[in-house]
Order: sequence, then structure tokens, then C-alpha cells
Amino acid sequence: MLAADGICERCKNGRLYNVLVHRCIKGSMALSGVVFAESLVHRLLGSHERVNRFVAPSRFYIEKLIEWGFDETRFRHIPNFVASERYSPDFSAGNTFVYLGRISPEKGLKTLVSAAALSGCSVRIVGTGPQLEELRLLADRLSADVTFVGYLSGAALHDEVRAARAVVLPSECYENAPMSVLEAYALGKPVIGARIGGIPELIREGCTGYTVPSGDSDALAHALRQVTDLPDARIADLGREARHWVEQEFSASIYRERMLDLYRELQ
Repeated sequence: MLAADGICERCKNGRLYNVLVHRCIKGSMALSGVVFAESLVHRLLGSHERVNRFVAPSRFYIEKLIEWGFDETRFRHIPNFVASERYSPDFSAGNTFVYLGRISPEKGLKTLVSAAALSGCSVRIVGTGPQLEELRLLADRLSADVTFVGYLSGAALHDEVRAARAVVLPSECYENAPMSVLEAYALGKPVIGARIGGIPELIREGCTGYTVPSGDSDALAHALRQVTDLPDARIADLGREARHWVEQEFSASIYRERMLDLYRELQ
């Protein structure tokens, strides 16, 4: 539900032609035309009616699709999981904030860079994407303490997160159930996330992190400053609570049982 001009729900109520009109697939008329045709074919064939259950990792998208006319009885909420035993947590409080993911407009990184400048806090942005150069110029213009780390994975990425004070997810799109939140928790770090899409479902306010209005650089700056000013022991407590929550509610074994329960129900 994202177009070149931001969040988009133009296709609601069957107005699928909008995907073609607005060239929603990579700005390409040809690719958008293929998806438009595919959607029409599936509608004519009644493909969705043949599905017993749709499994969604966020309640947000269940509610959104019900809004769009889907039958709520056909959805089951089963959150994503993370194999926390593969993540070694570090509950000590670092001095910087970390974003990890794609560097593109819908991720809210202009808001994050502005918030870094307003708060005077140090931010590290891990990843690559089409907005990288624009953000470098913005950080220079605002004299923001922002470091662009580049692409990391595996142990190097885990080390980057473990060294942080908190992970920041400033999205400005309908995120579903971002794995970066669960991975941050598994590594023992709290999360500051935007109140949009499925993100708020994954943050227990004041227990595993904090939420702020999406797209609000002043509110995000305040949150960065607030978390910076917390005692290190409090940051450690937030990280331990986050790790505990992952182990209790977002483990592979719990995910497997939830899926098996669904299969049994449909037999």
C-alpha cells in the first residue's frame, strides 16, 4: 500500500486500475500492467475464495484487509519468530542509536536525520538504498551526527546492534511485522519505533521500547534524548525485558505450535 507519493489505498473497493494509472510497480507501465492484469485474472477466477485461511504476522493488516472487504473469519494472526538461541545478547548501554534496513523514502530516514540534528544524538544508519546520497547531503547540511555504515550482515551486523543504546525504526509506510524489531530484542536492545502499521504491536511502551508519531522529527528527537538520558541500568532492564518477551512469545517452537494448531483446525 505504497506509491511514489507515499501511503496509498487507491485500489480500495476494487479500483485496481490505479496500479496502472500510478505505475506502482517500480514506476514501470509494463510491470504495473502485468500486475494489474494478474489481479484481474485472480479476481475473475475467484482465487482468494479458495484459500481456507490467510496467516498474517500483524493484526494491523488483518484489520486493514477487513476494511477492504475481506471476511475477518478467514484470517489468523500468527506473529513472526526469531531463533533467539542464535543471538547472543549484550544488555550494556551503548551511546549511539542504530537503524538497520533499506535506505529509501518510506523508511522515514529524513525524519531520523533531522531528529539526530535536533537532539544532538549520535545515529548510525546500516544498509544501502536509493536515498543514500540524499541523506548524506541532508546530514551534512544539518550538521547531524549521523554515520552511514553501509551494508552489514551476520556477526558484523549483530556487533553493530549490540554496541547500540537502542534500535530506531522511523518508518513512514505500513510496515507489516518488521523482523528488525525482534532481532534487536534477541540481541538485548530496546526499540524506538514509529506508530504506523504493525510496529506498535511489537513494542511494549516503557517495557521493551517507545513509540513516536510517524514522520514527526520533533517527537523522535525527544525520544532519542529521553533514551539517552535514561540511566544505563534502565537501558539494560529494557533490553532484558525485550529478550525475555522474544523468548516467551516469538520463538520458533511457539510459531510451529500455532501453525500446527491452525492445520489441525482445518482438517
